[in-house]
Amino acid sequence: MIVDPYTPDEPRYECANCGYRGGPGSGELCPDCAGQLRNIAVPRE
Repeated sequence: MIVDPYTPDEPRYECANCGYRGGPGSGELCPDCAGQLRNIAVPRE
């Protein structure tokens, strides 16, 4: 079986304001600064 290293097992989120990173269950807002979290596990082209 071929494993694609670019397909994440689980979503990863990053805060655009402070750089906080979290996994599943992080919600939509950063727990540190209440900034918007974005899913960094998917490519943005």
